[in-house]
Amino acid sequence: MTYAGAMVLAPDFAETPYWWVRSPPSHVPAELPASTDVAIVGAGYTGLNAALRLARAGRDVTVLDAGVIGAGASSRSAGLVSGRAGISKMIDLTALVGERRANAILDEADDAYDELRRFVADENLDCSLDHCGRFVTATTEPMLAKLEKKMHEYNAVGLDEPFELVPRARQAEWVRSELFLGGMAVRNAGTIDPAAYTAGLIGLCRDAGVRLVGQDAVLDIERSTTGFAVRTQSGALTAGDVIIATNGYTGKLTPWLQRRIVPMSSTIAATEPMDPTIVARLLPQRAPYIDGRRLITYARPSPDGSRILFGGRARFRPISLTTSAEILHAQMVQVFPELADVAFTHAWSGFMAFTTDYLPKVGTLDGMHYAVGCNGGSGIVAMSWLGQLTAAKILGEDRAPSPLEGIEFTRQPAGTLTRHFIPVAGTWYRARDWWDHRPA
Repeated sequence: MTYAGAMVLAPDFAETPYWWVRSPPSHVPAELPASTDVAIVGAGYTGLNAALRLARAGRDVTVLDAGVIGAGASSRSAGLVSGRAGISKMIDLTALVGERRANAILDEADDAYDELRRFVADENLDCSLDHCGRFVTATTEPMLAKLEKKMHEYNAVGLDEPFELVPRARQAEWVRSELFLGGMAVRNAGTIDPAAYTAGLIGLCRDAGVRLVGQDAVLDIERSTTGFAVRTQSGALTAGDVIIATNGYTGKLTPWLQRRIVPMSSTIAATEPMDPTIVARLLPQRAPYIDGRRLITYARPSPDGSRILFGGRARFRPISLTTSAEILHAQMVQVFPELADVAFTHAWSGFMAFTTDYLPKVGTLDGMHYAVGCNGGSGIVAMSWLGQLTAAKILGEDRAPSPLEGIEFTRQPAGTLTRHFIPVAGTWYRARDWWDHRPA
């Protein structure tokens, strides 16, 4: 397939995550038990982190997933990780929750990122975690002013690695592109191989005795006098506690949660291998850039530095991955014109969960625990943290509640129908981005 005279898709193009070349999801599902201490629905970052903590504390844990263990959105991520920079730029956090709580949420986000780095190091996980930073770009002067305001919000308390506004004259220190007018440098951030991290978690869970039951969708959960009765496609089990960790794949099993989440698909493509000096010239810090516009694009180097992974929301209506790859290639060439002749070898997508206030949610529902809502930010960090937090609550550990707890979990304006209005919202955001960038 060619685009404007250049080949877009390599001859060996695959509609699977680039990450799966190294860490393919191949876990053999365990047998469904008759009973378990804790049943966890969803085998992503949240469910696996919760399962590991519970199992190491002596609980009998069963993780249930409708798909192959490790094949969901967790191994399809772009692998961007950060502290407070992962809190959505779409909101004024102080206006939403007040200054004290806003600072507590930002501090907890930093703690969550520190915990991820500690965990990976302590467990000796081979997942290419790189504390390389992040660069948020601006394409207009008003956008640069908004980033400066956000920088001051982030820097409200003393930070070891403060945020910095970078003018266009210094932008090439982070990303070499004529499209941008500067941006915000984020030091407390990095990248990871998400599928290798997921595979590492699966291995740790298996070693700890966690029962990983894949390809067995949960059909129904009922409260009982001793806990919960869980019915799956293959049978039934009883559980003392239940954790719902379905995030962007939340469905009819939990309609209350489903009405409060919008699943949003994001597409990522990986270039064919190229001279690593080209990648290093375009992204000198090895750090990703994230476009500050409403309809974002982003790029990061592969862990070996030989490819660029380019992502974004190609369209807000269902289209094929090959069409998405064409759109992403055109967007990539806008940012990096010298990559016009570099084809994609892989393209893939996965679902993220968005809440109305763009904040992750953790709490209880009819006696069940839940942690959902990555909101397209640093979901790897946030959902890993909330999985551990949820496990700590079940274990009765004496610790302060998360500042995210107790914030109203508002229903989407049209409930489950909201997802059908996503193309309209996407068109509106695209129009606003065009208006912001129209010729003077």
